[in-house]
Amino acid sequence: PHNIIMATQEYELFAPPSDGISSLHFAPAGPTALLLATSWDNSSSVYDAGSNMLRIRFTHKAPQLCGSFHERGHIYTGGLDHALSEADPSTGSSLRVVGHHDKPIRCLSFCYERNVLVSGSWDMTCRVWDMRSANPCVATIPVNDKVFSMDISNSQSTSSKLVVGTAGRAVLIYDLRSFREDWENIEPLQRRESSLKYQTRAVKCFNDGTGYALSSIEGRVAMEYFDPSPEAQSHKYAFKCHRQTVAGVDTVYPVNAFAFHPGFGTFATGGGDGIVNMWDGKNKKRICQLRKYSTSISALAFDPSGTMLAIANSYTYEEGEKDHPPDAIFIRNVSE
Repeated sequence: PHNIIMATQEYELFAPPSDGISSLHFAPAGPTALLLATSWDNSSSVYDAGSNMLRIRFTHKAPQLCGSFHERGHIYTGGLDHALSEADPSTGSSLRVVGHHDKPIRCLSFCYERNVLVSGSWDMTCRVWDMRSANPCVATIPVNDKVFSMDISNSQSTSSKLVVGTAGRAVLIYDLRSFREDWENIEPLQRRESSLKYQTRAVKCFNDGTGYALSSIEGRVAMEYFDPSPEAQSHKYAFKCHRQTVAGVDTVYPVNAFAFHPGFGTFATGGGDGIVNMWDGKNKKRICQLRKYSTSISALAFDPSGTMLAIANSYTYEEGEKDHPPDAIFIRNVSE
């Protein structure tokens, strides 16, 4: 393929998790690039990505599927133990359980505008958590299906939107700014059906707050806009990616992960084919393709400065139980 960038400015993090890596998140700010990784080995790990050092690892009672950094440096994780856990990596304090869902927690996103954390679960609800409150769970939002993916647009130019992708290919959009102080009577701003005909794998909001990217298990990405007007909707499009011809057969892989560059608005996708692609969404073209990794790309994250891309190289069981390479996290230095 054209424009393959050889991975010269890349290194592997020491002490990776020992099982599947379910999520990667950088801390929103701070002098060091702290990276949170959650894993199926019951751990959540915080790395100093710049100096390649494991800062601290927390052990949970079950696999952890998602994580998030609070702006004050605390981490939050959720997983198969149904628990929302909190810890402060700077003090090494032990894990504290903030609250629970009725089933596993699949997604976490922080809303800076309202200073709340939102969790999405297989119990068919999203819950809103305000850590300043004596009872942190301030709202439960029924979404009528398992939450598979979720993101919050934290653009300063528009109101914060919560985008929820569910098992049945529904996409629910909530305007978090419009919710009352008591978080009562929460209704979606829009209910949509995914424009992709196969199961939703990932959803990620654009940096400018105008819409979101959605991917499916069938090697496709859709670029969608919040504004329902015909003019805005005329800009939406979808494209195929993460497909290969193997022994003459067109093989299609799930698109597992997105990451938007904080400065350029370009974005990365990671697939079950072990490839990371960089895209220019505005001009509808691929900028480059990174080297082929040894197994699936399960998660991606840019640091706030946009100088590092964290890549989880971790088998995601597209082909069932089989021997696979050890799980690894790579940090790639990003240049213009």
